[in-house]
Amino acid sequence: KAGYPRHCDRGAQCLKEPTHSKEQTAERLLTFVYYLTPAEWDSELDGGALRMFSPIQQNNDNNDTRDAHFDVTPYADRLVVFRSDLMEHQVLPSLRRDRIAITIWLYGRAVSNTEHTYLPSKGFCLDDAALNNNGAADKEYSNSNLPPPLPNSIDNTSTKKTGDQTIFVAIPSYRDEETWPTIKSLVETACHPERVYVGVVFQVDTMSPEEMHSFTTAKGSGVSLEFFHWSQEANFRSITLDYRHATGPCYARHLCQTLFRDEDYVLQIDSHMRFRPNWDEYLIQQLNKTRCPDKALLTAYPPGYELPNGPGPNAEIRATILVPSKFKEDGMLRQKGRLIRPEYQHDPDNGNIPCLLYAGGFNFFHSLLLDICPYDSKLHGLFFWRRGVNGRKTLHTWH
Repeated sequence: KAGYPRHCDRGAQCLKEPTHSKEQTAERLLTFVYYLTPAEWDSELDGGALRMFSPIQQNNDNNDTRDAHFDVTPYADRLVVFRSDLMEHQVLPSLRRDRIAITIWLYGRAVSNTEHTYLPSKGFCLDDAALNNNGAADKEYSNSNLPPPLPNSIDNTSTKKTGDQTIFVAIPSYRDEETWPTIKSLVETACHPERVYVGVVFQVDTMSPEEMHSFTTAKGSGVSLEFFHWSQEANFRSITLDYRHATGPCYARHLCQTLFRDEDYVLQIDSHMRFRPNWDEYLIQQLNKTRCPDKALLTAYPPGYELPNGPGPNAEIRATILVPSKFKEDGMLRQKGRLIRPEYQHDPDNGNIPCLLYAGGFNFFHSLLLDICPYDSKLHGLFFWRRGVNGRKTLHTWH
């Protein structure tokens, strides 16, 4: 029944500035209070309100306004969430009955927007003129372990470029040591890495600290991302699932899609891939060439690469097309990718090849499709029929 005096959950007095240094360790950042009081709790007869003092008023030097507040009645099943480091509050005494509540703190640190202000990445953002020139572009890639960059038709006179749009990359990973090298390849070859957001579902042995470190952290995988215009803290999200609870790629891809945060486009890939420079600009441009970009989908089986440092400057760069292979004993249709012959004549206005099949390991689409065709969370144990999307809708797939 007793109350609690005015305080801040990070100390006696709240911070006056809502920013923190990079070196600061994780501390209480968000406070969650969930009330379990009787259903008929009365604000006047029972009391026990949570008195909240406005952070704006707290920072005002005028003592007359510093005590401005509002009260939150502890009604049953009410959840109150506030910043632990900014919101001073007080618990008033309950008058008739015990006030029962559960309090949880989320630890972390606030990051100001200025910590993630990037200079544009210019190493791999080259237009077609530069790629066809035997000068600076060739010199830049001559000592690289990367294949030639993808064509990129950048309009330097345009104020709105494809790089102004964001891409969410969904990666389900099952005890795969190639996951972080894949992420590194994504970042180092993107024209606009600061606009690439990665969501990974790690399926690992959570009982093994060694496996957790080596599979779920860049450092444990021996991968460094510090030299790229990309922040793991701001641009990376993950879910860790014990591999014993894994039920196949469809469920893992469903979990990946829960990490989506309203980016413009979605790229779904396997956890063992390598990328050609300019891939982000190229995919957006190719999707926009289709007849209905909002409902089209680019998909393929990408060619393989050699470990550990592939694909290399002489890697196979021809596109593949998905074709039916055969029905197996389980009655499921298998498909495979075939390299497109160099003499194949593409549609000059489109450049994409219509396709009736879909590869879960590589597909790119506008994020509007997530509302139309999300991965089904109940398709457990399916490995070869990887579509997993809501079959009641129709997609236009292209290579």
